[in-house]
Amino acid sequence: MCEIPLTLEQKIFAAQNHDLIFKFLNEKHLSEDKFYDIVVFGYLRSVQRFFSEPDLQRYTFSTIAWKGMQGSLNDYKKSKNYHMDNTEFLNIHSDLYDESNFLQKSHSSSDLIAQLEVNLLLHDLAKRVSQQQMDIVRMRSIGYNLQDIANRQNTSIKRIRRLLEEVRGVLMEICYE
Repeated sequence: MCEIPLTLEQKIFAAQNHDLIFKFLNEKHLSEDKFYDIVVFGYLRSVQRFFSEPDLQRYTFSTIAWKGMQGSLNDYKKSKNYHMDNTEFLNIHSDLYDESNFLQKSHSSSDLIAQLEVNLLLHDLAKRVSQQQMDIVRMRSIGYNLQDIANRQNTSIKRIRRLLEEVRGVLMEICYE
């Protein structure tokens, strides 16, 4: 977060709209205990930006705050990476652009084997799809949403979906050969 403290006006405004944090957490089905400290920074940055960037005044503050909190949540998810006790892997039977089902967590004693299988699968996949498609798969696997990927790839969400559908087809071929 920016090291500049909130002004008195910003503090009052932040306090008046503080319920947006809880609405965000509830809508995303996130634990207040775990995620409040993550999204609050996006919220406070949004307060500062709303007051310091006049172009943002054309939007409602809730829209700006929502984007800021989602950004903090995305950054948190990206920073988690892969950990032995929290292995994440692709589930080829899930909807590739349904953000809630794209990653499945493995908590069994065979986490290392599962991770090895995923790495081998990704290796085989990399031989059969384009570099852009692999970049998209990697971004999805670390928590980027479709809009973020489309922005980073300078393309549309529709194209990202089409590329992911092609990846799904290749994954199905690899898994059922």
